[in-house]
Amino acid sequence: MAETTSTNMMGNLKALYCRFVGMSNGLQGLASLAARLVMARMFLKSGLVKVQDFGGAVDLFEYEYFEGIPHGLAIIAAAMSTFGETVLPVLLIVGFLTRFASAGLLVMTAVISTLVFPVWSELGQRLWWNDHAWWAVILFALLAYGPGNLSLDAMLGKKK
Repeated sequence: MAETTSTNMMGNLKALYCRFVGMSNGLQGLASLAARLVMARMFLKSGLVKVQDFGGAVDLFEYEYFEGIPHGLAIIAAAMSTFGETVLPVLLIVGFLTRFASAGLLVMTAVISTLVFPVWSELGQRLWWNDHAWWAVILFALLAYGPGNLSLDAMLGKKK
């Protein structure tokens, strides 16, 4: 009798767990959308500042981030950064080419963490553990798991 009660209880717990998993699987699209929007906000804010004041962005690369680099290289770096920080976040927002956009922003995060604010500097350590590590984790998850069903990628990928 005790064995039957234990078996029934385990069966009930297993059924409850399976229902919970089923319900939580339905949240994957929403979780991916939230991750995409959080990361888009982080980069798009910076990109829009660079669009509004591109000369200031060039100055940042020439005099602050990479002090002493040639002006032409500062212009190229500012242009690449501005492009990446505006176009890739928009792709994340709509969920189009999400894995490509995530990979691009992950590379930008690695560049920021190693060249702009090096991890071995005091500021770099603070930024890495407070911001950049979280960016890398979220972007890596988007790269690995994709945009979810609330995305253009999912809509375009469905067979009709």
